[in-house]
Amino acid sequence: MKRLFIATPVITLSAEIQKISADLRFRLRHDDIVWVKEDVRHLTLRFLGATSPQQVPDIKNALSEACSDNAPFALDINKIGVFGSHYHPEVIWLGFNHFEPFRKLFNDLEPKLQAIGFEPNHGNFVPHITLARIKNLHDKKKFWEAIETAQQTPFSQSLEINVLNLYQSFLQKEGPEYKIIGRMSL
Repeated sequence: MKRLFIATPVITLSAEIQKISADLRFRLRHDDIVWVKEDVRHLTLRFLGATSPQQVPDIKNALSEACSDNAPFALDINKIGVFGSHYHPEVIWLGFNHFEPFRKLFNDLEPKLQAIGFEPNHGNFVPHITLARIKNLHDKKKFWEAIETAQQTPFSQSLEINVLNLYQSFLQKEGPEYKIIGRMSL
């Protein structure tokens, strides 16, 4: 079985987002937080999970069809959020106030994936770019103060969406590694 997901790469962040991220890293340096490496940063469209190698050609076909039905578009990265509860935050992420073209792409792809045997995607559709995974916080009050400061700092970056990659994920002690096993242009 292969651990797969579909995403677009997000290697470069604007100087203003890098400054906000650096400030967060500095303010939260005493906490056990794993920051995502720049070369593996991405915007996930759909996590597939454990996947049979025999399904890969069908996934590529479904992805190709969905991409051919959508033109390239841009999203505006303009917010910071946290997944998990107030008492147990798990992920710091960058997101979007408006993401309708990305939702359309997801909606075009989802029935094709279900037709080849994937379970429906459950939960809210919240497109995001993971900045960090939180392992342990020493001071939750300081954490939330740092997040609030970052959230109050205005920023914006246009992110061009013109390609989707089918990635295989390898979980390593030092952090995940990703291998592109398929690439489709919009």
